[in-house]
Amino acid sequence: MDFNSLMEKAYEDYFNSLDEGEEALSFSEFKQTLSGKTKATD
Repeated sequence: MDFNSLMEKAYEDYFNSLDEGEEALSFSEFKQTLSGKTKATD
């Protein structure tokens, strides 16, 4: 599996684990969160 496939799988797992009605991060926000980067520090 390449990096993008791993990220997509991780996002899918994250998305499926959300409680009903809980707001999800966008895929971009999810990747930023995992990398430790935020818009304030980019």
